[in-house]
Parts: sequence; C-alpha cells; structure tokens
Amino acid sequence: MKALTVTLGNLNLGIVTDFNFSNSKRFEDVDLPAARGSSTQDLGEHATEIQLSGVLTGPSRFNDFRQLQRVCQLGQSLKMDCDVAQTVVFIREVKLAKTGFNFLRYSLTLKESMFKQVNACDAITSWFTATEGASVTIAESQPLPFEGRGCLKVSHDAEADEELNVAYEPVDTFNLEDFDWISFAFLINDVAAISSAVVTVQEGENEAYYDFIAELAAAEKWRRIRIHKTQFADYDAVDWSQLSKIKFAITKNQARSYFFTVDDMGGYE
Repeated sequence: MKALTVTLGNLNLGIVTDFNFSNSKRFEDVDLPAARGSSTQDLGEHATEIQLSGVLTGPSRFNDFRQLQRVCQLGQSLKMDCDVAQTVVFIREVKLAKTGFNFLRYSLTLKESMFKQVNACDAITSWFTATEGASVTIAESQPLPFEGRGCLKVSHDAEADEELNVAYEPVDTFNLEDFDWISFAFLINDVAAISSAVVTVQEGENEAYYDFIAELAAAEKWRRIRIHKTQFADYDAVDWSQLSKIKFAITKNQARSYFFTVDDMGGYE
C-alpha cells in the first residue's frame, strides 16, 4: 500500500502514519455569506478538522517538533496538500505522543481556514473573454465540476502564442482584504507547450499578477490553486478591499485546440 504523502507549508512532518477527517454539510446561515471553514475566531461551525499523526527521526527531530509548536503558537495559516485534500489550515494543537532512542511520535489537530467564495462558477454571468472565437460555457460534465453543480469552461482553437483568457468582472467590487490566500480550482485538458498561466487581480487601474504554470504538471486533473497575496507581483499596489476583476490567461507556444476550467473561486484566511 502506498504511503500517504502530506505537505504542510515548509514544515518537516517526517513519516505521516495516520491522516483522517470527515466532511459535513455546512450551515446556510454561517456568519459570513458564502463562507466555509474556520476563521481565527472560529466563525465556521462546520470547519473540517483533521487529525494527523507522524514520526520524526534523525538528529533534527526535536527541532522539527519545536517548529510545529512555534507555528501553532503563531496562528498562521498554512498550505496543505495530500492525495485526499488540498486546502489551507491552522495548527490548533500539537501533542507529543512518545519519544524513543532515535524517534519522536507526535499528533496534530488541524482546522481548515475560512474560505470566502467569490464565485461558484455555476453561471456565466459577469464572465467575459477577449479571445476572439473562444467559447465560454458552464460544464456539468466533461469534466465533472470540482465543486457545486457546474464549472466555467473556456475552449478555443488557439494559434501559437495566442492568449486564451477569461475574466470575472462583476457589477460591484468584492473584498478579499482579510484573506491571505487567493484560491481557485483549475483543470486543463492539455499541458503540452504551455508558456504561461497567469492570474491577475485588478482594482481600478491597478493590477497584481502571478504565473501559476508550475501547478499545471498534469492534464485533466483538478488542482486547488492557492496563492499567498505576497507572491503576486505588485501585490502592494492593489487595494484588496476594492477588487473589480480577476482574469485567467493561458498561452501556448504551439497551435492547439484545448480548454481549461475554473471552479470555486475565492480566498482563504
């Protein structure tokens, strides 16, 4: 049986021996509309709680354990990835289970960060493309949505070096000032010859952007993209409380017929 690989920020988890959580339907009357998860004040009543156990070995095991304690005390949210979950979490509790001659057993209680959904991508309202001949639709299958009833699908017979783009530009501005991570689910059916994959946020005439091409290693596979605000170029030039547009743009250096999909767009605390 394949061991479960878990990454949690840049922390060393050693060998993860157990990882479990349960999903429950969230209330419709959560304090923050269209939110799920848990803020630092525990607003989310149905935040996913994750129990993780592991073993640290080698001469750095005590230092590695102290780093788990340090991050827990700081209360910083961390990007977490494994085969069964891609999210952002807080470390709520660190326990020392057992120490041996050359090992240290520990357990963590993790709680999912609050997620504010900006757009469910279930309708094409307020979505626009500047790519001539591109098709923007809502797909309920091919591919199956990442979340909800549908996902936004953008397809085109693109020429070499032609940008395929789509932008969400609602009538009113939206506020992500209190959320550290910009997040969306993304799938592309062809990863060959991609030269750039850029997400841009805009406030008035000010823009900040990030190329997430490194996340697109596999075709036809949903990936939960999470980008810390500080990773955006010119992030400090944007007023994150008055965002007016989010744009996705893919460029390939070969002529291709392809599509990409976006789903569950928003921000993690």
